[in-house]
Amino acid sequence: MRPLIGITTSTTDREQDAVKPAASRVNLAYSQSIHQAGGLPLLLPNSVPPDDADAVVSGLHGLLLSGGGDVDPAYWGETPHPKLGLVDPQRDSLEMALLHAALRRNVPVFGICRGVQLMAVALNGDLWQDIPSQLPACGGHFGQPPRHLAHHSVRVTPDSPLARIFQQTVNDIDFRVQVNSFHHQAVRKSGPALIPIAWSDDELIEALVAPEAQFVLGVQWHPEEMAATDPLQARLFAAFVQAARDYAGRMLPA
Repeated sequence: MRPLIGITTSTTDREQDAVKPAASRVNLAYSQSIHQAGGLPLLLPNSVPPDDADAVVSGLHGLLLSGGGDVDPAYWGETPHPKLGLVDPQRDSLEMALLHAALRRNVPVFGICRGVQLMAVALNGDLWQDIPSQLPACGGHFGQPPRHLAHHSVRVTPDSPLARIFQQTVNDIDFRVQVNSFHHQAVRKSGPALIPIAWSDDELIEALVAPEAQFVLGVQWHPEEMAATDPLQARLFAAFVQAARDYAGRMLPA
C-alpha cells in the first residue's frame, strides 16, 4: 500500500484575472519525491484551524513539513531582525499544531529546510534570524540555481539515524554528504527533545532527530530537489515512506 503523506504548504498570492487571490502552494519536487518513494502525497492548506490539527493528522501516515518563508521570532521571545523575511502566523500556528499532534500519535515526521527550523522552535529551540548579518563568517547557505546541484558538504554523526539511512559505516568518523542549500535562517538551539546529528563545515546545525520517536527527522537542505538524480538523497524519502508504511500497518485492524 502507499501510505498517505501530508505535505504542508505556503500561502502565497497568484495572478488570476488581474487580481491576486491567496493560494496554497508547494514546489512539485516534494510530492514527486514522496510518490517516487512509494507514498501518496496530500497537500495541506493553511486555511485549516490549528484546533483541527489532530483530526488532520489522524488520517495521515506521515507528515512532511516543507520549506518556505521565515518562522516568527516571537515564538522564542526575540524581536524581528531587520533582515527577517515575510512571516505567516497562520502557517506557523498550524504547523506547530500538526507537529505536536503527530508526536502524540507517533506519526513519522520529516522536516525540510523551514521544516527543521519549525521543529526546533516548536520544541523549545530557537533560530538565527539571518545568517549573513548574525554569522558573517558562515557562507554558502543560499545557493544559486539549478536547485538540484550541491553547494556544500555536511558532516554526519556516525551511527546516527541519518548515518544509517545513508549507510555510513560506524568507523567512518568523517562521513560527508554533498547537499544543496537555500536558507538565511538556521537552527541555533535545538531544544531538549531534539539532538543535532549533522553540521556544515562552518558548524551550522544541518540535521535534527528526536531519538525517542519512531521517525522524527529534519534536514536543513533540500533533498526533494536532489532525489531524482542523487540516490543518497532518495534514501531519505525511502526511509520516511517506509516508516509511514510501518505506521500504517500498525494502524490496520487485526
